[in-house]
Amino acid sequence: MMELIFQTLIDRLALAFKLILPDRSLKYFPPDFTVRRPISSLLNLRMKQGTECYLALYRLDFSSLQHEVPDEVWTAFHESCRRHLRFAATNRLGENRVIAIDQYNKMDFILLIEEQSPKEQGALIPSKLKQQVNDVRSDLEIGLAGHRPEWRNCLRVTVSTVPVSRCPAHSSVEKRLMESYQSALAMATGVVTPQMEALREQMENLLAEGSISVLAQPIMNLTSGDVYGWEILTRGPEGTVLHLPDELFQFASQTKLLSRLEFLVIKRAFEEISSRKVKEPVFLNVTAVTLSHPLFLSHVLQCLEKHPPLSPQQVYFEITERHQITNMEAMIDILRNYRKHGFRFAVDDAGSGYSSLQWIGELVPELIKIDRSVIQQVDRIAIKETLLKAIVNAAREMKCEIVAEGVEREEEADVLFRLDVAMGQGFYFARPNALLHEDERDMFQETKTKIQHRRGLVAS
Repeated sequence: MMELIFQTLIDRLALAFKLILPDRSLKYFPPDFTVRRPISSLLNLRMKQGTECYLALYRLDFSSLQHEVPDEVWTAFHESCRRHLRFAATNRLGENRVIAIDQYNKMDFILLIEEQSPKEQGALIPSKLKQQVNDVRSDLEIGLAGHRPEWRNCLRVTVSTVPVSRCPAHSSVEKRLMESYQSALAMATGVVTPQMEALREQMENLLAEGSISVLAQPIMNLTSGDVYGWEILTRGPEGTVLHLPDELFQFASQTKLLSRLEFLVIKRAFEEISSRKVKEPVFLNVTAVTLSHPLFLSHVLQCLEKHPPLSPQQVYFEITERHQITNMEAMIDILRNYRKHGFRFAVDDAGSGYSSLQWIGELVPELIKIDRSVIQQVDRIAIKETLLKAIVNAAREMKCEIVAEGVEREEEADVLFRLDVAMGQGFYFARPNALLHEDERDMFQETKTKIQHRRGLVAS
């Protein structure tokens, strides 16, 4: 009993002594202090210096180890693993490039590395670093096999390497470290492929460089033929898999970068709208996730302040179904707050599913956009016209404006005219293009004449 008490006292004194040591003296498997995190501090210092940092996860795989292992065996084994990993890392990489090494659980050991060699075009990790990280893995496996020869056939070490996540400036380095670990763990366990991680890096670079462009598709007044407003559309870098909006936003969602992307879209859209002196309403797609972000409203207002005379009254937020609304009452309160500033809302994709129809009743938008799935072939499929009539009647009851999306044929437009749908959008009227100043819109004169002719307002 006295021996146990004495050992506990020794351990506490050792911990207290380590607490006063500088971070650089604790970069190898530091104690779990509550008042400081040496690894986070060391990583933060390198990132502030602009150093490219990587996390290599060495995961011990005992999937074929069938027998129970006593605690004392595990303790000795982990000590051996720490010793061999430290030796292999410093030997292969050099002491100065090793930022820190730590153990996260029984299976996972992380190695933080600084790297200065350039990456090849399209590569996630510099090839030289990749080889060195694999050499460390080989050395570790050899060392552990020497420690427990009987495990030689059932012990395997897998390694996955990722760049340390570059989150927004307000995110803590602790969050960056955890996101990088989770990403490496997903790769190590086969959840995410290296190709997916390469795409994530492209997405991170896209956000850091702001390399998106915005186009606009006009929303036409189906009585006068004039441009009522513009839907702003986003494109990623040309020639990449992230160019088209479906892939761009889907991958941003999968990698938890969706709100960052939508923040960037707002900034870029307002820059374009302002430079073209657009006076009509503009429609900006946004998910419920981003609308709920605590900084989104202030971000939008700050962007507007930079670009007078743009105003909230000019902006419609189109709420898309990329993410479901999990708390409708909270979302109603959020929309109420936006509306106090003058913003208006449209529910996108009405008629495409039950949830969008439910949103209309709950959120009471100022405008409803009828999904292209309802409009396509509406002149040939009677049930589609019936559904269209129902949405139009419901919108009138609610005093909502209506836009029919995806109009591609004259016959589809004729059904809209017959049902007195106020506005339309689609290739039949105009394709997406760069935003146009009012003086540059001669190209829409033909569309205006076509609409007025179908309405019977001008002679053939």
